[in-house]
Formats: sequence, C-alpha cells, structure tokens
Amino acid sequence: MQIETRSAPKKPRRNYWKWICLTLISLLLILAGWIYVAVFILSPQQEPTPSLISNKSAVEFQTSTTKSDLNQLISTYIEDFSKNQDIGYKVFVANNVNFTAEAKIFDQPVELHLKFSPKVVDNGNVELTLKDMSVGALPLPVSYVMNYVSKNYKFPNWVTIIPKKEKIYLSLDKLKLKGDTKVRVDTLNLKKDDISFTLLVPVN
Repeated sequence: MQIETRSAPKKPRRNYWKWICLTLISLLLILAGWIYVAVFILSPQQEPTPSLISNKSAVEFQTSTTKSDLNQLISTYIEDFSKNQDIGYKVFVANNVNFTAEAKIFDQPVELHLKFSPKVVDNGNVELTLKDMSVGALPLPVSYVMNYVSKNYKFPNWVTIIPKKEKIYLSLDKLKLKGDTKVRVDTLNLKKDDISFTLLVPVN
C-alpha cells in the first residue's frame, strides 16, 4: 500500500512593489493636501482695494481748538477784514463771547460791553444771545444799544444783528476762508474749553 506524502504549503510572496507604490501615492496625496491648505487657507487674504477717488465736492477735516487759539484766529480775521484800520471794536471769548467798543452816545464817550452766550444751531452756524450789557453809566434799553451797534460798526456779511430778539446770528456757512474753505462748528462749550469744528475743503 502506497502512502501519500503532502508537501508543506508555500508561503505567499510579499509584493514589495505594491507597498512601495501605495506609500508613494499616499505621500503625494499628503503633499498635495498640504500645498492646498498652505496656498488657499493659510495664506493671507488680499483685502479688496477701496475706491481711491471720492466723488464728493468737498473733503471734511475734523479738528478741535482752545479759547486762546480761537481768540488768535478771531483777532487775525478782524485784522484782515478791517484792512489794518481801526474798526472800533474787539471780540474775544472767555466763558462767553465778549464785544467791547468805544462809542459816542448823546455826545458822550462811553465804553460798550456786550456779553453773549453762544449756541450751535442748524448747519453748524452759531447763535449769540445777549446775556449782559453795560454802556458806561448810561441806563439804555438793549434794543437801542444793539441798533446802535448794528448801524455804527462794520461787520462781515455773514454776521446778522437782530436787536428785537437780542441776538446775533453767525452764518458760518457763508464764511469762506482761503481757498474757499468753509467751516462748520460741531461743539462750542466755552466753559469746558470744548471747541471743535469741521473744515470743508473744496476739491472740485
């Protein structure tokens, strides 16, 4: 009787090339993913370029000042307005707006002193309301004194004296500085020295 002998099963061959290819493909996929993340996700995003040219007719510049600087500005403006001639009055700001002048009323030389409280109104203009008045030792009514001031002193065309209301209106929107620059008052708190305004510089 013949006895069959079985040979031991052969061990399967490892396909090294297959694993090498899979490893290379994996590395390529990882590299491609890293490049995508670095370029499209981690790179800084470019901000959209804003329009470089405005279509406004005037450019606005906000600024602030103090009472001392404002007094210097007022003095310079009055000097330019009067063309180096004595117009007979002075304006200065402290906690109020002060108007002083040398006058001749009823043939008597007197010193006028009017004190106004300022208020910013529409369009950045300013309204001055009479707060106190002295005309030497003469007991004169307010309307008479303000009428006298209106008729006997020269003011810019943007200054309107309203005797009946005991007010002076400053139409700053009609005031033109050098280069046709306009000014608009934003805040005018003299007691706190809080003065700010906007300059409108024409560009067209």
